[in-house]
Amino acid sequence: MAAFGWPFLWGQYLIQNDWKRIGGFHMEPDGVVGVVWLAEDPMTSVVHCYDVALFTREVEAVITTGIAARGRHYPMAWRKKDAGMAETLREAGVNILKDPSSDDPAMSEIISRGIWQRLRANQFRVDRSVGEWLEEYRNFFRDDDKVPEKGVPLMAATRHAIKMLDWAEAEYSPGRSKLNHPDIQVI
Repeated sequence: MAAFGWPFLWGQYLIQNDWKRIGGFHMEPDGVVGVVWLAEDPMTSVVHCYDVALFTREVEAVITTGIAARGRHYPMAWRKKDAGMAETLREAGVNILKDPSSDDPAMSEIISRGIWQRLRANQFRVDRSVGEWLEEYRNFFRDDDKVPEKGVPLMAATRHAIKMLDWAEAEYSPGRSKLNHPDIQVI
């Protein structure tokens, strides 16, 4: 991985500094935690899923450390039911979004269909190195034409991140201005 501030090659994608990034996490009732990290290319609006983590039977300290190590400065989307874990991550220095993502069934259906349409239009790309996401997507099925609520933590985390994509942040944006104060030393 390249130093902070430089574009880096992640899997098959060269992620630039001006790409907006966001993460999302989802906790299942059985304690499984799915986490995804997305990057949006501002020129093409293509969203890339470049990293995932699936924590099964792990303690909160391990989950928190795993999430923080992958980029604590990028915003992290979450749902209201996961407020306890969101607060733990916030205390660990992870940039948790202030407001939770809506996770009602109607919104889940809308966002899931949007992800499916993006995939079909090649506007959502998944790095082949994130096999857990690809396998979960292949096994993703709908019960009575509804989005499943259990057993798909990475799909749910992706849903939260896509829902909050407007709050994604870039490391560097060409339009950002410099600091308003001179670079001086204080003795």
